[in-house]
Amino acid sequence: MTQMEIVAALIALALMLAGLAGVVVPVLPDVWLIWLGALVFGLLAGFDGWLGGVIMVLLSLLTLVGVLLDLTLGSAAAKRGGASWQAIAASLGLALVGFFVLPPFGALLGAVAGLFAVEYVRRGHNAQEALTAVKHYVAGCGWSVVLRFGLGVLMIGLWGVWVWAGKGG
Repeated sequence: MTQMEIVAALIALALMLAGLAGVVVPVLPDVWLIWLGALVFGLLAGFDGWLGGVIMVLLSLLTLVGVLLDLTLGSAAAKRGGASWQAIAASLGLALVGFFVLPPFGALLGAVAGLFAVEYVRRGHNAQEALTAVKHYVAGCGWSVVLRFGLGVLMIGLWGVWVWAGKGG
């Protein structure tokens, strides 16, 4: 590997590790930052041969899967727990507000508060039923984190194959 390729790999790895941390810490970007790290590597070191192109396509597809998991699992689980679309909309709105007001965990707090408040009122002030929807939402978000973390590790591993097999070999 040339010195430029080594520098590109270090920059990409730093971005990717920040992206992996972002899966767990909501204020940081996540899988798309891992993808961006691979793109930066390709732009700086080159997409030589078929391996770099194939791996970038795979990383792009995995990034889309990760984003879809992030956007859908919590809401889908809340829906399974009996949450209404109004509660899910309130959850998303307050998550956005919470993200800016109380980073890094304000988004999660806002989402839970919005879901609980709407379900509490909708269900005739029945806290137990509202909590059931919240528990499902939190479980869905937990699964989203676990799955996206696994995707992130897989993405970094694929990039590693590109670096070592494509550039190092």
